[in-house]
Amino acid sequence: MDDKKNIEFWENHYLNQIEFSLTQDLEKMIDGLKSKDKIKDDWFGVFKQSASQNSDFSRGAERIYYWLFNQFGIPNSSPIGADMFFETYNAFVHIDIKTAKIDNKSDYKGKIPIGGNQTSYKGVDTQYKANLPSIYSYKNKICLTYFINIIYELDVDNVEIKAIYLICVPNGNLQSTYENDIISIGKSGFDGKGFRYKFADRPKFELLEDTPYRIRRIYLADELVENEEEFIGVRFE
Repeated sequence: MDDKKNIEFWENHYLNQIEFSLTQDLEKMIDGLKSKDKIKDDWFGVFKQSASQNSDFSRGAERIYYWLFNQFGIPNSSPIGADMFFETYNAFVHIDIKTAKIDNKSDYKGKIPIGGNQTSYKGVDTQYKANLPSIYSYKNKICLTYFINIIYELDVDNVEIKAIYLICVPNGNLQSTYENDIISIGKSGFDGKGFRYKFADRPKFELLEDTPYRIRRIYLADELVENEEEFIGVRFE
């Protein structure tokens, strides 16, 4: 197996493992994310007035995923990396939580914003930063990056989760395969702080024989199922 195909093999391997961890007890995950509702009257007013609702909501969701992933691997204390960062026997695995309001499609429909400390992928002749190494120097372990994208609706009296997707961003050594096809302008423009990963344009592991998807549906509200392709920008075959 050549190096690039080997990278995709392990990207898909851990994607499957993370997906299984999240879906084997989906009710546990959803109940955890809804635990906020028990004390809604104590925080919702402050939250609704907050200027950083996405990051506030993300912070709450992170606590649930720390709990769910408590046996995934060995946590790593590096200040450069994802919300959750684990070492396994052959990889360093970054898992970031991304939240998006349902009316802000630029943060979830076909693409997802990522920062320089959240990826090893850098396009061809682009100014975007990629501060993670493709391969870590310690035992030459591969760097793998995943995102849990939680899409929610802010109602007059609640925050309701509408969808959860798991997404794998290509490793930096796959630049010659995906080039700039998967890169879009970042949240802060072209200042180099990050970019939007366009998973909809090339949503599969293209070097693997069965070309599985790099994006996996974890949860989708019933009313969105029929129009999922329009909602997320990907047609699942």
